[in-house]
Amino acid sequence: MWIGMDISKDMIDVAVEREVEGDLLVADMGAGVPFKPGTFDGVVSVSALQWLCNADRGDHNPRKRLLTSFSSLYGAMVQGGKAVFQFYPENPDQMQLVTAQAMKAGFSGGLVIDFPN
Repeated sequence: MWIGMDISKDMIDVAVEREVEGDLLVADMGAGVPFKPGTFDGVVSVSALQWLCNADRGDHNPRKRLLTSFSSLYGAMVQGGKAVFQFYPENPDQMQLVTAQAMKAGFSGGLVIDFPN
């Protein structure tokens, strides 16, 4: 099973136009992911987490949105499932925030740092 998720309907529309395989849905991962426990064996997130570090609205709290996202995603995985998160932190503080919230939600592992520029 492959599922694509984005907060932007326009980005989902692009995926539909490109006829990507899998299911697509519009959702705000900062509000939690809408999946039952044990839905996924593995998770891959590309270039999404850094957007949760922003407070785009008055009710957006980056620390809380990251924890909600990680907690709901961790809960949607099977026990022993694997996850890979690729993101672009603006600074070391953001990297620490993302890592701390992921670990608080139950994730473990390491961090690979790559500077593409």
